[in-house]
Amino acid sequence: MHTFSRADFERFGQLYDIEFRFPAIHGDPSADDHSVARGEITEHGLASGFRFTFSSLEVLEGYESVSCGHAPLLVLVVLDGIVELTLGSVEHALTPGTAVSMQLHPDYPLQAHQPEQQHLEIVALAFDPRGATLGHVSPSLHGLTTLPRVPLRKWNVPPALKELLQTYAGLTMTGVQKNLVLEGLALQLAGLGLGGEEHESTHVPVVPVQQRQRLELVRQHLEFTPDHHHTLKNLADMAAMSPSGLRAKFRAMYGVPVFDYLRKCRLRLAKHYLEQGFSVQQSANKVGYIHATNFSTAFRREFGFSPRQRTVDQKK
Repeated sequence: MHTFSRADFERFGQLYDIEFRFPAIHGDPSADDHSVARGEITEHGLASGFRFTFSSLEVLEGYESVSCGHAPLLVLVVLDGIVELTLGSVEHALTPGTAVSMQLHPDYPLQAHQPEQQHLEIVALAFDPRGATLGHVSPSLHGLTTLPRVPLRKWNVPPALKELLQTYAGLTMTGVQKNLVLEGLALQLAGLGLGGEEHESTHVPVVPVQQRQRLELVRQHLEFTPDHHHTLKNLADMAAMSPSGLRAKFRAMYGVPVFDYLRKCRLRLAKHYLEQGFSVQQSANKVGYIHATNFSTAFRREFGFSPRQRTVDQKK
């Protein structure tokens, strides 16, 4: 059992491009040696390019993290505790037995919130072919090197696999045997994490497969960066389509016009800002609305209540 300080977390963050924030001790330089967690964190790098990180912690100070690194595939599995994730307008609360898979990239920072006084047991699997020993990378995984091919998705871990992960989190084997076991677990998690396309409508057969993949690039880009300025031309270029083609095919695939989808993403992100304590005007500005009145009208139409009501409810 180890005790971890804020400085320990910051050193870990420097290795993997993660910024850690501890709100309760923010701005206190003397708190660098303050104990923020107790437990064990172990890492295992594999020849295939996979890297496991097993964490079993008692969280003494609630913290937030922002990951700005790169990993063609990242799978997070919660075995015990709760992890709250935010990526643009997307929010997921992971509870025991659930996982999230995604492609990590600096353009799409992943935010996580971990409440204090909670036992947290997490398995993180990152894949990067640049770290693989020559000849070990599966050919089927080479396609993960470009962004973004892996949609952010939440899924349930099969009970048998969850039991295996809990068993091998404290793995005592060494050498070839340990590597083989972990390689097998990594391939199972990667296969489940890649999953299938979850956003297709019943009409998607009219859209060719290659165009569906490019449309998914656009959908993810809007969802992950709703606060950015987007134009139809730029989105059409991303999809390698004409603007009129993008409009028609996006609606055929997702059942909603492209900029209606963007508006929904912006309003979801604004709702998140309101929940964090930002004012109505601040939340509106953060997602691209100049006038709070226009924002309030759109917010009420989307959620059925005003943003001011949401702010009041958060303070109660």
